[in-house]
Amino acid sequence: MLSNSFYELVKNFGGGRTLYHAHCPMANNNQGALWLSESMEIKNPYFGSEMLTCGSIEEQIQ
Repeated sequence: MLSNSFYELVKNFGGGRTLYHAHCPMANNNQGALWLSESMEIKNPYFGSEMLTCGSIEEQIQ
């Protein structure tokens, strides 16, 4: 919930720099989850070392 709220905040008001909306389709029992990153490189916070590069960039936020 916090990630979704923070995403909406950044989407509406900006983040002061380019941010990337990343998505992991396998998090939360395959319901998916998002996170914001300062880098286009995927570093999945949900699965860490198990699946560090799992996910995709869904959006670039200016």
